[in-house]
Amino acid sequence: MIRANVVGVGLSIIMCALLFPVTASAQAPTSSGIAGVVRDSSGGVLPGVTVEASSPALIEKVRTAVSDSEGRYNIVDLRPGLYSVTFTLASFSTFKREGIDLPSGFTATVNAEMKIGALEETVTVTGAAPLVDTQNVRKQTLVSSDLLNVLPSSVKNLNNLVALTPGFKGNEGFDVTGGYTGQVGGSYHGKGGQIVQFDGMGIQHSQGNQGYNQNQETVQETVLSTSGISSDTNADGVQINLVPKEGANIFSGGANGLYSGSSMQSDNLTDALRGRGLTTVAHVRYVFDSGATLGGPIKKDKVWFYFSYRQWGNERQAAGKFFNATQGTPFYTADTGRPAYVHEWYESKGTRVTWRASERNKFNFFADPQRDCHCPANVASGSVNAPEAFFSYKLTPAGLYQASWNYPRTNRLLFEAGAGMVEGSWPTYSEPIFGVKPTDIAITDSTLGITYNAPTAGSINPIKDVPRWSQRFSTSYVTGTHAFKTGFQFEELVQDVSTIVSGGMNVAYTFNNRVPTSITQWATPYLQRANNKDFGFFAQDQWTVKRLTLNYGLRYDVFKGLIPAQHVDATPWVPARNYDEVNNVPFWKDWNPRGGLAWDVTGDGKTALKVALGRYVTKGSTVFTLGLNPITTSINTVNRSRNDTNGNYVPDCDLGNFGANGECGALNNTNFGAINPTIHYANDVLNGTGKRGHNWDFTTELQRQLRNGVSLNAGYYRNWYGSFYTTDNSLVTPADFSPYCVTAPSDSRLPGGGGYPICGLYDVNPNKFGQVNSVVSQASSFGKITYQNDFFDVSVNARLSSGFQLGGGVDTGRTVNDFCFNVDSPGVSPAAPPTTVSLPSITTNLSITPNTVPFTATTINGQSICRVVTPFKGQTQVKGFGSYTFPKDFFVSLIFQNISGPPVTATYAAPNSVIAPSLGRSLAACGTRNPCTNTALVPLIVPQSQFEDRYTRLDLRVSKRMQLTQRVRLTGNLNLYNLFNKSAIQVENFNYGPLWLQPSLIEDGRMVQVSANLIF
Repeated sequence: MIRANVVGVGLSIIMCALLFPVTASAQAPTSSGIAGVVRDSSGGVLPGVTVEASSPALIEKVRTAVSDSEGRYNIVDLRPGLYSVTFTLASFSTFKREGIDLPSGFTATVNAEMKIGALEETVTVTGAAPLVDTQNVRKQTLVSSDLLNVLPSSVKNLNNLVALTPGFKGNEGFDVTGGYTGQVGGSYHGKGGQIVQFDGMGIQHSQGNQGYNQNQETVQETVLSTSGISSDTNADGVQINLVPKEGANIFSGGANGLYSGSSMQSDNLTDALRGRGLTTVAHVRYVFDSGATLGGPIKKDKVWFYFSYRQWGNERQAAGKFFNATQGTPFYTADTGRPAYVHEWYESKGTRVTWRASERNKFNFFADPQRDCHCPANVASGSVNAPEAFFSYKLTPAGLYQASWNYPRTNRLLFEAGAGMVEGSWPTYSEPIFGVKPTDIAITDSTLGITYNAPTAGSINPIKDVPRWSQRFSTSYVTGTHAFKTGFQFEELVQDVSTIVSGGMNVAYTFNNRVPTSITQWATPYLQRANNKDFGFFAQDQWTVKRLTLNYGLRYDVFKGLIPAQHVDATPWVPARNYDEVNNVPFWKDWNPRGGLAWDVTGDGKTALKVALGRYVTKGSTVFTLGLNPITTSINTVNRSRNDTNGNYVPDCDLGNFGANGECGALNNTNFGAINPTIHYANDVLNGTGKRGHNWDFTTELQRQLRNGVSLNAGYYRNWYGSFYTTDNSLVTPADFSPYCVTAPSDSRLPGGGGYPICGLYDVNPNKFGQVNSVVSQASSFGKITYQNDFFDVSVNARLSSGFQLGGGVDTGRTVNDFCFNVDSPGVSPAAPPTTVSLPSITTNLSITPNTVPFTATTINGQSICRVVTPFKGQTQVKGFGSYTFPKDFFVSLIFQNISGPPVTATYAAPNSVIAPSLGRSLAACGTRNPCTNTALVPLIVPQSQFEDRYTRLDLRVSKRMQLTQRVRLTGNLNLYNLFNKSAIQVENFNYGPLWLQPSLIEDGRMVQVSANLIF
């Protein structure tokens, strides 16, 4: 284990954030506020009342507003914390409301009734904090650090949100180690895009994935906004904002630790899993998490600091994966005495300084240089590949650096600005322990469904730099009736990624049940580069009229891509290549209106009806521009069939000869390595207004405070997507494909025992084989695509003075994905480059199945698969959490989850011998070879028609709190995860063959963890 050293981070490191080429950040989109109406004892409104919100959370101590002509006031941009609000007006007694616990992203309604009297007289009211936000239409889930400290949350990371949020579909508690799989992922109500922010600024690297590892010790609250998101943020899926902790006028801090070892986990390998071929399950060797914090004043009321050091990691054995006993040979042989494992280690050193430069000017500086090691990585991710097929990486240099400025010029006018940078570099390599030599070649067996012998082709990137710079600025003008805000956001994304295959040998093999069938040739090494600029300009207003608050705004998004000039050295197969700079790839412009209303139904702030509708564009990343890079669009990979006639497992042919020779067929694309790209993008994809992938999101909700501390939320949510793209091979038409059918194998595990027909499969005619000239254009040119989600949700939250806390709900929905039109092949056409239909940058979020793209003609046992409906039973979730405090400072807490199992799929590698009788000839890829060992991938199960068993999990924590001194408190915890030792399947092998349905990732077995937390 790497030794932990607590390293002090000075102010000089923080100040260097200002040196990056960025200048501006808007008010965090999840900032809080206090608003209400001031009346006299007769019910008349009182203008001109001075309203002061005070809290220890504010370095300026007090924020002030004045009620307008309608008696309304609104104080915005408040930090979460405990507040008191004071109302003063000449000739009236002072009115004071105390005990307002204000969370992030919430506007608390605090009304006042003032009586005539001396100003020195004070009427103080202490009541329960408001639970219903009657002004904002945003739907959000808030998880505070205090809540995570109470619940059985193991290693704290963004994945904790998944377990606590009904409707969020991802890694729901399968992994409690806090490793890579613990980073947030998945979708919410079918929306896959995620915007992750720290203090309102993006922390994802330029590829769009999480670039900054969350250090929970620096986070006060985590806010997940899922719908009704306002115009100051672009979020086509969900927005996650980490609200940072700050120092205070008193010193405070703490230390914490968590540990679990191999002897503290139960084995959950069942007979049912053994019956599916699983011989071992994932097992944790160790999990640890340790940290220390210190915060306080450098100068009271002037400069605060908050420092956190954290180190965490794990090592765990992967389920059913073993080192290759015959590494370097054509075969994979499991060495059952050497189970494969993943090792992950993280370090974070975060420092935040808050400086009140003047009465109204406040600056925040944050720096968190990080290191981590995934070595080896991803072996336990659920992929069925052999350990040596995975890459490893060390993320360094890495970190997050931010600076922000807040300036309430008057009680009504607020300016905010800031800048941030996510630094990220993670070159990938083959872990030496696997014994892969530079001459070893990756082999994929289509029947076994695994890749082995070397890292998956294309996964080794000696250079991988993916930084992101963020800049924002906003101005707010706030009266009691209106809260107007306008501003801009700018992000610059850079990506430099190099690729090399098989140590530069540039080949990969495909086998079918240990028989060689084809060869893939690559044109590496090459370096791909992409730069993007993402602009957003917005204006929005919140207008309160009596009990109705209108939220409306307009956002203008611009996304530009640039590809620098590039040179590619000669490879074994193709000569050197040069490419000029390419600009405006893409150049998208979008107007995105958003609006909604919140109605205080009963007028007492306890019941709100909310409706919202908005348009959101896909998250900006370098992925799309990198796909337009001339290196990418050139043909860098080609396939050719192969008959290993002499059984020596060596291609006995001249791979430099692109025609059929020896035991190798011709290349499937004659443009291999061509300088002129053979993938072209139509202008309606690259440029224009409204061409960027987007969705419309509709929400209607009813929120009700049932009693003090108890609230209910019920809602209906709908979203639908637009601007799909399709790839069309202009050299072929549907008439250039010939249909065929295959019969599903007889198997009791298949629907009806198998034996049914799969028809509407197509193979390109031999005279068109290898002819490719692809054009990416708007799919609407060919037909209509529907991707639509309809969901319902009911949830309850309760926090009572008796020490009882409860939260959770039920979420269910239905998804329709309709692709029923033809582009090239009328059906599944595995022998030709597949036609694809997707939204830019988020194709994985909208995939219909992991294996096939369905079209009009393909049927399974007579049922068309071009319209895929995911039913309610496949998307129903029940999630909840609770805690209760017993006498003598004992408390118990739990997290409960019940969710749908993963869909069951099957992809059959049908051999040419099965296809030829129906097709009337051999597959086009066979050429003149006889016999031909080529295969075609055929779906055997209608997508989203079958599911694995539902997953039920219960986690439990028992704690004891001890007050050591007046200021020092120690809490000890005993955590039990997966209390009933369930073994739900998360990922399984979908390749029909000997390993079909064999699980590759299941729920971790019951684990005991001990942890402690010391605070002062």
